[in-house]
Amino acid sequence: MVQFSACGTVSTVKRSLLAVLLVVGACGTGSSAATTTQPAATTSAVTTSPVTTSAATTSPVGDGDAPAGTTAEVTEVLDGDSIAVVVGGRDDELRLLGINAPEPDECFADEARALLATVARDRIVIVGDGRDQFGRILGYAYRGADNLNQWMLASGGALATTPDHDLLPDFLAAEQDAELRGIGMWAEGICASAAASGVSIYEVEFDAPGRDDENPNGEYVIIANEGDPANLTGWMLRDESSAHRYAFPDGTVLGFGKFLVVRSGCGDDTAEDLYWCAEGAVWNNDGDTALLIDPDGAYVSRLRYFGD
Repeated sequence: MVQFSACGTVSTVKRSLLAVLLVVGACGTGSSAATTTQPAATTSAVTTSPVTTSAATTSPVGDGDAPAGTTAEVTEVLDGDSIAVVVGGRDDELRLLGINAPEPDECFADEARALLATVARDRIVIVGDGRDQFGRILGYAYRGADNLNQWMLASGGALATTPDHDLLPDFLAAEQDAELRGIGMWAEGICASAAASGVSIYEVEFDAPGRDDENPNGEYVIIANEGDPANLTGWMLRDESSAHRYAFPDGTVLGFGKFLVVRSGCGDDTAEDLYWCAEGAVWNNDGDTALLIDPDGAYVSRLRYFGD
């Protein structure tokens, strides 16, 4: 398994390579005292060539024929990845499969919702009839032959999520293409508050020794700082689903050249280790994305991994 740190040059190779990980991150300002001794880990520099994809377009959507699916009336675009719909005369909600748009308190959230609203319009075709944990339809939305989930990624309005689905490689490539081209949330100045930081996610240890539920502190994230001392008050660490969120304690300062470990279980915080005290495991063993977010809701760093 290969992990790439989004806002630094350090990466960690820990298991056999099962997939190519595509990650490019933004950088921000922030701070917590920690050790100058590098955490025990086997590390090596890893480089990849950017994926070459065709240029994304925000031209009118809806030409061609949609694949077989369920026709739904759009009543409201709720955010950048969910739509209130009427299906068969009944109110329902569609959660777009394979993407996650910025949350309401994050940078570019309003713009992402507006982007989706420009293409969802009055009617869509839903492909997929599964449900998520909240009872929402989980699937792809089409207007004509255009997949709106992928269109949001190609337009810089959302992140690709890691759980496997039929279009995952296309979604990852669309996200990276938008990021490399600097459009949508990746445009220069959109989330500029994070632009100068040396703080980054260095490693995610997602598979604790033994059973995850019996060793929650064996699951952790290492945060590194290669820049000026950063105050992490008001910063957040979360997973790609947004179901798990950790707020750094007030006064947490991360010095230059230092590391801070955020463990999923409970314990007494120290200068080197913070404890999430989450209910159960945080990081999915089959793949996930760790995101570090500053008080303005800007993505400072992110690290995506795929499980064994």
